[in-house]
Amino acid sequence: MARVLFAPETFNLGETTRGIEVARAMRADGHDIRFSGYSERFSGEVTRAGFELDLLEPALDDTDADRLIAVDQGRSVRHPFTVEMLRRRVASELDLIADWAPDVVVIGSTFSTIISARAAGVPLVYVKPYAMSRGHLTAMTHFPVLAGAGTLVEVTNAVAGRAIRGAAARMSWLPKAFRVVAREHGVRLPETTVEALDGDLNLIASLPPLLDPLPLGPKDEVVGPIHARSEGELPAAVHARAAGDRPLVYVGMGSSANRALARRVLAEVSSLDVAVVSTVGRYLTAEDRAELPDHVHVVDHLPAHQLAGLIDASVVHGGEGTVQTACASGAPFAGIGLQAEQRWNVREAERSGHAVGFTARGLRRGALPGIVTRLLEDPLLRERAREVAERVANLDGAAVAAERIEALVADRRGG
Repeated sequence: MARVLFAPETFNLGETTRGIEVARAMRADGHDIRFSGYSERFSGEVTRAGFELDLLEPALDDTDADRLIAVDQGRSVRHPFTVEMLRRRVASELDLIADWAPDVVVIGSTFSTIISARAAGVPLVYVKPYAMSRGHLTAMTHFPVLAGAGTLVEVTNAVAGRAIRGAAARMSWLPKAFRVVAREHGVRLPETTVEALDGDLNLIASLPPLLDPLPLGPKDEVVGPIHARSEGELPAAVHARAAGDRPLVYVGMGSSANRALARRVLAEVSSLDVAVVSTVGRYLTAEDRAELPDHVHVVDHLPAHQLAGLIDASVVHGGEGTVQTACASGAPFAGIGLQAEQRWNVREAERSGHAVGFTARGLRRGALPGIVTRLLEDPLLRERAREVAERVANLDGAAVAAERIEALVADRRGG
């Protein structure tokens, strides 16, 4: 039995649920599991799954979480990681590691833990998407800085891809706070940025490398898709709409959207003769909800993986977990990538033939109803969506990830 500390950034829903799914698989194998985090935003997902959670200091409030999301989406370069903040985070993590003595630490984009785990000498596993991984960056031919289609978009993104590929192999930049705090703890970070942000083992939890083998980094292993499989039942209202005469469309915007986007997408989709079920409730006010038509059912959360076989199409933001859930549903989807990684996810699904991308500009111009109609009526899209669902039906990325982590612990103990 191993002690496994999961330390996702708990303001990120996809990252948190990926950790939960791997933790469930490891708990089933008898291992001792504990979580840590800094944000309360999605910490309830951890405790509802029955895991112990330590919320560490300094707490990450919603303002700082939103700033980090803005950086991730390329809308800002300002992040909250000052030297003092990072110093306090690393100290909190080291205290927890010293107190609980985990055999391994499993992270998402929790970069402070890259310092603390190395300072404590604990193996570090990073569960991550393929997009923006070391293998992707150093072999990149296309980087979707621009959304949409057309010659200008393709040329710009191809140029950006070549530029990033060249820079990734030699870039050595890290924020000052990381360099300072690492030095204070005697941690010598690798020379290049992509190496510094690696774990001892990186588990690539994405579908594309399985459907079509892609270049990997030296510490990368593909485990396959890992998306939320939340406990609980679908609301009766969802089943009622699925049993009705109208097609059922799911709308999910993950944790990186906003109220304006959620309202606009709901308005465009609900203008069609369809029933809608959506998890964008966290973005809406009580007044927003009161204005929704009867054929739209909005909640904050539901076990979206149970929608497979019930929905006829999805409209999603492009996040890794949401796209994986859409792929497993057997229904085609439309995706609006809110940042480069999400645009890459949607583009790969488009290339596979079971998705259609759209942009914020297209949304403003009223393109979404036509796209959803195509999802519902295009036989090629629908057939390809069913084929992809069949291919992923027996994949269990969480179980494979658990096996890889167990093997790492066993190897370290044997050494």
